[in-house]
Amino acid sequence: MASPWIRCCSLKRGAMFTRAKSSPTTEAEKKPVHHNQLSVLAQDLAIVGNLVSDGDIQIDGKVDGDVRSSKLTVGETAIVTGTIYGDHIRIAGTVKGEIVARVVVLTATARVTGDIRHDSLSIEAGAYVQGLCKRVEPDQLKQAMNTDQPENNPADSAQATRENTGAPGATVSSGPQTTGASGASAAE
Repeated sequence: MASPWIRCCSLKRGAMFTRAKSSPTTEAEKKPVHHNQLSVLAQDLAIVGNLVSDGDIQIDGKVDGDVRSSKLTVGETAIVTGTIYGDHIRIAGTVKGEIVARVVVLTATARVTGDIRHDSLSIEAGAYVQGLCKRVEPDQLKQAMNTDQPENNPADSAQATRENTGAPGATVSSGPQTTGASGASAAE
């Protein structure tokens, strides 16, 4: 099959355009190339579990688990409960958990409850941050991102984050519980 592309040649003897000769394709040429494709989690989507992507993610819904991406945008309507790992992180919504990234940008609508480990941090006027912001060298960040793997059970990880941040729905107990005759529970 002839190639549909037309290439321009020199103007020797009145030849202006010629059809490109088809060349045999290699396996590498047949495979599609994906460069930083954006994955969008819509506002009406709620996910319980960890997200891992080599590409870009935009979250507008709710994620109850850890998120790992090279470039992440947490939209104004988004709520993320868990740890966020990445290279470039932009927060415009709510994050309840730790952020570990090289570049972190908090917009005026951002609400972060948790520690931020970063190389570069930008906070717009109006952003809410409750937690420790700590600048860390880039090589230490890479090491932290590689060693701080998301938990095997995302529900346990998210529950621990809720307990640590005091988020609504958190259950904190200091020991075994018993139930009395009235149905109320009391710690021993």
